[in-house]
Amino acid sequence: MVFEKTIGQVVDENYVYARALHYLGIDFFDSSEKKLKEICQERGLNRQKVIKSFYLFDSCHRFSFTELQNYPIELLTEYLKHAHHVFIKDKLPYIVHLVKQWDRDEGLKHLLSEFVEDFIKHIYEEEDTTFKYIELLTQVRKGSAKAPYFLLKDFQKYSLESEFEEHRDEDEFGAIRTLMSSFEPETLHDRVLMHEIQAFDREMIYHAEIENNIFFPRAIALEASVQKRIKTLSELN
Repeated sequence: MVFEKTIGQVVDENYVYARALHYLGIDFFDSSEKKLKEICQERGLNRQKVIKSFYLFDSCHRFSFTELQNYPIELLTEYLKHAHHVFIKDKLPYIVHLVKQWDRDEGLKHLLSEFVEDFIKHIYEEEDTTFKYIELLTQVRKGSAKAPYFLLKDFQKYSLESEFEEHRDEDEFGAIRTLMSSFEPETLHDRVLMHEIQAFDREMIYHAEIENNIFFPRAIALEASVQKRIKTLSELN
C-alpha cells in the first residue's frame, strides 16, 4: 500500500507525485526516508486528500488538435490564456523551486532565470497585443462595433503575419533542452527535476504547435475577413 512506502519510494515510482506532495506542503527531498503515513500523521493530512491529489496530478487532460480545431477563435484564445496561467503560476514556479534546492548547478540556474524572465515578458506582450487584437477583430466580425476603423486604430502598424513569422522561429527553451540532453541524473532529486523539465518542454512544444498550426492561421483569416468588411462599409459610406 502506498502509505507504507517511504516518500522517496513513492516519488521514484511516479515523479508526478513529487509535485502533488509539494502542493500539500511536503518536499520529497526533505523527507525521502520517512513513510508517507508518518508524514500524513505529522502534518495532519487526510489520506483521502493525498490520494485525490495524486490522482488529479496524474490525470491532467490535454485537448487534442481535433478538439481545438473545432473551437471558435474566442475559446481558443481563452484556452491559450489558461495554458499561460498554468505555465507561470504552477509549472515554472515548481521547477524554479526544485532548482533552488538542488545541490548541483550545471549552469541550469542561470539559464532558467533568463528563460523565466523572457518567457513571462513574452506571455504578457502576447496577451496585451495579439490576444487583444483578436478580441477587437471578433467584435467587428460580430457587428458589435459601431466604428470598426476607430476601434482598431491602435493596431494599424501591428502585423499578425510578422508576429506569426517571429513565433515560428522561436525556441525559447532550446538552451535548457540542449544543456539537459547531456545531463546524467544520479539522485532522486536529479530524476524528478529532469522529468519536470522534459514534461514542461513537451508542453511548450505542444503549445507552440497549437499557436502555429491553429491559432495564427485562424487569426490571419479573421483579420482578412474583417478588413474586407471595413472596406465594404467605407465604400457604402
